[in-house]
Amino acid sequence: MYDKLESCGRVIIESDVEIGAGCTIDKGVSGDTIIGRGTKLDNMIHIGHGAVIGKNCLFAAQVGIGGKAIIEDNVILWGQVGVSKDLTIGKNAVVLAQSGVPSSLEGGKVYFGYPAEDAKAKKRELAWIKRIPEIWERITNAKAE
Repeated sequence: MYDKLESCGRVIIESDVEIGAGCTIDKGVSGDTIIGRGTKLDNMIHIGHGAVIGKNCLFAAQVGIGGKAIIEDNVILWGQVGVSKDLTIGKNAVVLAQSGVPSSLEGGKVYFGYPAEDAKAKKRELAWIKRIPEIWERITNAKAE
């Protein structure tokens, strides 16, 4: 039912890279998987086939990167961030823990949630969502009077 893709690429790990326990780095199918100089990978991280990770990135535990994703220099992905395939996360971006990245993100910003969005806006949204029961109670009581 599924065709097996032959892996013709390599895994290139540049100097000063640290790889924690239980990490999996898939070799590329049509090109190389590259981990840039100075990047630090915590434990239990998966790097998909053909992904290109820039220099000086920091990935916390349980991060998953889909195939052919491009993570530019100095990106920080906190714990349990999931990154879809075929997208780019721009230079100096930070994605907060347990976020999901289904599409490309601009560099130089902080992101949170699923889908990952500007962290400040997402946190404001969550604060309002928590107020819905209180607001609903006010509306219900106003109608009863």
